[in-house]
Amino acid sequence: MNKYSDKYQHLSPVQKQFIDEKTVSATMKIGKWLALLAKVAKFDQRNDSSIKKLMVAAIISFVLAFFSIFTLAFLEENALYLIVTFAGAGVLFLVWRGNKKSKDVNNYLRLFFLPVLGVLEAKCGSEAKLAANLDFRVPRKALTPEKSKVGVRNLKLYSPKYIIARVTMKDQAILEFVVADDIKDFSWKKRSASGKTKFKSKTKYVHQCLIKITLPKSEYNHKGPTHPAVSVDDVNGHYQAKSKIKIKTVGKDKVLAVGAFFEAMQNIYALFEPINPAAQTTQEKSENEGRKGDRAGMMHDDPALALATPYIWYGSAFNTYDYDSFDHTDAGDQIMEDDSVNAFDS
Repeated sequence: MNKYSDKYQHLSPVQKQFIDEKTVSATMKIGKWLALLAKVAKFDQRNDSSIKKLMVAAIISFVLAFFSIFTLAFLEENALYLIVTFAGAGVLFLVWRGNKKSKDVNNYLRLFFLPVLGVLEAKCGSEAKLAANLDFRVPRKALTPEKSKVGVRNLKLYSPKYIIARVTMKDQAILEFVVADDIKDFSWKKRSASGKTKFKSKTKYVHQCLIKITLPKSEYNHKGPTHPAVSVDDVNGHYQAKSKIKIKTVGKDKVLAVGAFFEAMQNIYALFEPINPAAQTTQEKSENEGRKGDRAGMMHDDPALALATPYIWYGSAFNTYDYDSFDHTDAGDQIMEDDSVNAFDS
């Protein structure tokens, strides 16, 4: 049987629970996060495809039912049979689609969080613990909007926080990030020149990601000056770097591009230099070379790649990473550890 089967019953109980509830709050090793979520992402990818195909099939069925009406004069009872058959098929396709839609997981899982986990596995190791709150519920169903008026337009504002995460990397830097949206639904009435009243609507999205990295002074020197999108402060003997991504879109529900996250990470690390980049063991060199071979073309061939494994983020390019580069579906299903998540203040 295909190990990538999209059938719900092939998932573990924990994976089914995540798909049904679409939320999880836990601290787990990165390897366990990947074991839990990679197969869920594969299921969701195929589920998304099925949802689209079923909508197309429903539309075609209803169109055929409509045109069958014009055959009544010629086919009589046979035409009624065709109309009922096509219309019934359309309804069944919609019901089937609704069942699959209820198990749909927000694309932030597949297109953002999984690629980030894949990179973090290289940066931190699969044994590093990542604390995360994930909430991939449908915002318009799960949240109560803030209502207001902007001129003549009514506004409903939804502010979901999809991902809140924290992890300590191999260079002892602590990475914390929040991924959120502001979803603005506008609606208003407009009177045309002929006196007809029309109802208009528009949706605007503001995709946001707040990144905070606390770097130890024992490992890094701050080169300065700061990048315009990055602030750096001295906090309790550490460097604390913050960057905020904010991207606006109109009309279509999309997710924040994961490349923007990797670019922000590069901007932060470009402001620092490791104090002892040559401290690399033979094993670390071998692991680093293996990663370069396995992911050929994913990193630029520059001297920074020769740095020790703990500093592999320094000077590297990650904007070409995507979900397909991190296929962890062979990992065994793991049970979540019952630890608390320490989310950072935004």
